[in-house]
Amino acid sequence: MGRRPNPQRKVDLLGEIVSYILENGLSDLSLRPLAKELGTSTYTLTYQFGSKEAMVVDAVTHIDESQAERFEALDKDSDTTAQIIRNMWDQSVNEEGLAWSQVMLEVATVTSRQPILFDTFESKALNGRIDRIASALSGGVSEEANVVRATLAASALNGLVYDRLLTGDSSRTGQAMDALVRVVEEEALASSKVFASA
Repeated sequence: MGRRPNPQRKVDLLGEIVSYILENGLSDLSLRPLAKELGTSTYTLTYQFGSKEAMVVDAVTHIDESQAERFEALDKDSDTTAQIIRNMWDQSVNEEGLAWSQVMLEVATVTSRQPILFDTFESKALNGRIDRIASALSGGVSEEANVVRATLAASALNGLVYDRLLTGDSSRTGQAMDALVRVVEEEALASSKVFASA
């Protein structure tokens, strides 16, 4: 009977793999260069994770859950929907946030070509944006309409983050973000007036 993978070794490797992916991306990820960078062997990586695919899914899930936790922590200091969206933007366009966005963009591309690879992966950070925005929006509309409004705001936010990532244009995307925040504030104000007069 063979030895079982060491859980602590796997955790340690996962942290190093995550750092490597955030710095180098997924598109050219190969076990040999990764193992060399980590000072280990391809055998150790496949032994600990089972396969390259399982290792990638574990790493991407870890990256995504870490980002979701950061978003949730920011929510505690946010009083308004506009503030939540602004905090999400600030967190998404810092160096680590842009690296996470790059990985998520690569996951989306891989998933469209090889859906089986990430068939169990659900982005907690991206989906959590909709939930957090929906919970912060003012009342006055049905729950379904509230989710639609939150989806629209989250999609605009995601689009602006990907625009910033792909073009590097911080001025234009920052101005567009300011406009999005104004629209959300105006819409929330209008909804609260309708709710108050009902």
